[in-house]
Amino acid sequence: MNLFLMCCLFLFSGMPECESPQQLAAANAMDRRILMAVEQCLDAEGSLQEILEQTRAVLQDRLARLDPAWVQRHPDCRAEDLDDLWTEVHRLEGMQTLHQRGRQACTDTLERISRRQEKMDALHPADAPVYAADPVPEAMIRGTAGLPAAAGGAAEESSWDAWLSVVCPAFDVSGLRAADAFVHPIPGAYVSAGTWSYPGGGLHLGLDLAAPLYTDVHAPADGLVLYQSAGQPADSGYPGNQSGYPGGAGNSILLLCPVQNRLYSVALYHLSDIHHVRPGQSVRQGDVIALSGNAGNSTGPHTHVEICELTMSLEEAVSYFLDTADFSFGTGWDTPGACSQMACRMRPEQLLPAS
Repeated sequence: MNLFLMCCLFLFSGMPECESPQQLAAANAMDRRILMAVEQCLDAEGSLQEILEQTRAVLQDRLARLDPAWVQRHPDCRAEDLDDLWTEVHRLEGMQTLHQRGRQACTDTLERISRRQEKMDALHPADAPVYAADPVPEAMIRGTAGLPAAAGGAAEESSWDAWLSVVCPAFDVSGLRAADAFVHPIPGAYVSAGTWSYPGGGLHLGLDLAAPLYTDVHAPADGLVLYQSAGQPADSGYPGNQSGYPGGAGNSILLLCPVQNRLYSVALYHLSDIHHVRPGQSVRQGDVIALSGNAGNSTGPHTHVEICELTMSLEEAVSYFLDTADFSFGTGWDTPGACSQMACRMRPEQLLPAS
């Protein structure tokens, strides 16, 4: 354990300064991975201070017994017992010093990550997103006739389907239930950017929910998975990175969700590469459908949420998406609150409960 902490501290201290957005993002990704490992190690030793205090108390008791008069009355007292106790105290004190250095290194690393993110923002200020990209065919829904077994269709990979039905229980599309209201996709996340504009200006068509890497992302309502792609590394984001579909989304999921008497599309971007659903699957409200990430056009771990209210049936929406792979349902990518013949963009803040 001590050797592991020492290696991590060495890596913390040896991270070079970078200049390009790609280098800054890669350095932050490395720091975050080391940070997670060190914090897990330190948490595992959380009772170290208590152990040290107990050992010192025992030592003080032993020292009191070394009073010359006491030793004279107890000639059978063994000095090596006291030596062993001193050795244990010194070992624990050394571990405590190392852990204090680890805690300080974690604090310094978080500050360094924050400085790099500020530099990335300065090098590539927020502007209108560029969503030009080609969808991945295997990431699209294949239609209700070809649903996997977990959603009521023929089994292609029985072991996968059995695992999937446990992680994220599914059911036939005909059983979709209209929820009374949305639930929050990432409870405990905080809003790092609201809908229609970034804090510093620039078009922003959704809500950014900041949360640590690999945080559970829940289905906000019962829904059907129209698109699901996890081809990018979980922590590979940087400003201007146009990977994924739509371009810059990194890893994405698109759901159709009936809520009350309305139908919504819910798009989730910048996810990790760990997804628990696939195209054509139906999900229940609250199911864990993916883990959060930092992929695509992103400067730090968060999930971007876009919601459109649709003016068509679920079957019509599926058919339209099969023909177009259009996440925006005709509303485009350059106008806040835009409407088309099929949908209107909504502010997720008005539909999702507080986290």
